[in-house]
Amino acid sequence: MSALRVTTAAEAAARDQAAIAAGTASFALMLQAGTTAAAAILRDFATRLSHGVAVFAGGGNNGGDAYIVAAQLSRAGVVVRVHAAAPPRTPDAARAMHLAAPTLVHGAPTGHERLVVDGLLGTGHRGALRAPVLAACTRVSLAREGGATVVALDVPSGLDATTGEIAEGSSAAHATLTFGTIKRGLLLSRAHAGRIVLLDIGLGLGRDGDADLGDGAWRWRDAQGLARWLPPIAWNAHKGRRGRVAVVGGHEGMAGAVILAMRAALAAGAGLAHAIVDAPSVAAVQLTVPQALAERWPVRTGSRRADSLPSGIAAGSAVGAAGDDADSDTLRRCDALAVGPGLGRGARSSQLLERIVTDHRDRPMVLDADALWLLAEVATMLGTDAASLLRHWTRQSRSVVCTPHEGEFARLIGTPVPADWDARVGALREFAVRGGATVLLKGTPTLVATPDGGPITVVPHGTSLLATGGSGDVLSGLIVALLGQGLAPLEATVCGATVHGRAAELATARLGGIRGGTLEQVFEALPLAWRQLERAVPYPPGVLADLPSPT
Repeated sequence: MSALRVTTAAEAAARDQAAIAAGTASFALMLQAGTTAAAAILRDFATRLSHGVAVFAGGGNNGGDAYIVAAQLSRAGVVVRVHAAAPPRTPDAARAMHLAAPTLVHGAPTGHERLVVDGLLGTGHRGALRAPVLAACTRVSLAREGGATVVALDVPSGLDATTGEIAEGSSAAHATLTFGTIKRGLLLSRAHAGRIVLLDIGLGLGRDGDADLGDGAWRWRDAQGLARWLPPIAWNAHKGRRGRVAVVGGHEGMAGAVILAMRAALAAGAGLAHAIVDAPSVAAVQLTVPQALAERWPVRTGSRRADSLPSGIAAGSAVGAAGDDADSDTLRRCDALAVGPGLGRGARSSQLLERIVTDHRDRPMVLDADALWLLAEVATMLGTDAASLLRHWTRQSRSVVCTPHEGEFARLIGTPVPADWDARVGALREFAVRGGATVLLKGTPTLVATPDGGPITVVPHGTSLLATGGSGDVLSGLIVALLGQGLAPLEATVCGATVHGRAAELATARLGGIRGGTLEQVFEALPLAWRQLERAVPYPPGVLADLPSPT
């Protein structure tokens, strides 16, 4: 299964050095970067080249890349003007400038160019912009405001490749052509980076199966790789072979959450979908999702003492009594369960949650929304932490997926979620390992940690169209359907989150913005999002990945 690397500035530099140590000359990497970037510009921005191209070059190796781009565009017949913010200060940049000199015209842009290449600063930059570069960035911004398309090389100048912080005066790009690995800062500041195109410059370190420096770089599994995970639905499949799933929730007045999750599960290909809801919600589910089978919560609840509680957990935890309630047989027939959408936060809901989780720990399960709130609440009541309680409830099952947003995750860990991304990843990985669960932390970007402490997976897809009530319920429905079809927890989680985010991107593009859009547009876009995942189109030569602009 292919996975692209998402690196900090230091991790990206280490990969460059590893390739050089393995025998690839540093200038060969620069030549490949500039040539591949020029090819991408000629292919993707051909309609913007007739009035010439303005190239802004800095004094470092990013400027060297810019000189190669300028030379290759010029050789292709494009009129290019190069504005140097500073003379080359590295041997490779100086060599690139001299190599390109016979084909270049130097000087300030004329203002008529419809395409501007930003090659002023690369991944090594930190902090404020110095005067010459600030002045050049101002020119880039003015060109953008005048209608020019801005293409950045590796990162937009002034964007921190690790943290995503944007220096004052930095110009946003319409597209960023990044080299070898995706820089973490690009995903943390997607709007500033625009469309992100990952180019192969010959590092040989981009995907699983290649050399791995073991430095903790994040993974991104794009459509090219995710397509291999999705199980085909046979032409003669019947409903029993497409996965039977259940969604438990829907407290009185909150049937909508279960309805959204059920609709999403069916849209992900589930053959049978059961809703286990509070009695007053049964009719709403049946009327709104006639394909679903709706049953009420257990009538009887009681309490029993939890056996073999781990150290730090007091006895006396309340649970529903096992018995002959209708939901028991239904849930035992299901291939996967989702618990939490609209579950409520009262004592009855808490008892139901513990009963479901402990009685059905032998099957894949998604815990979301109120289930996570209640998990944290019960842990506090028992004087323990949520990760330990989760591990106790599930008896170290590795088939549990938790999908908190930032506020829910803060409750689970008992502290505010760290703003520093390395610290955030550390907290996420620790909870996943201690809780024995795959944990998806929603956000921009979304992060996924596994119970084995393996590499973090990032899902960069999505727009603020998903920043609305019910969006998480849709995600839960997608993931539980994929679990029910036999995908492993990481596979189901990443595939579900990717399709969820991609559908939002497609809907946003179709609407031309966010306002006026609802989750209905996301549902409408799901079929195309699935097709794009199932039938991933090969990238052009030299392109490893292509991430659309979020705006």
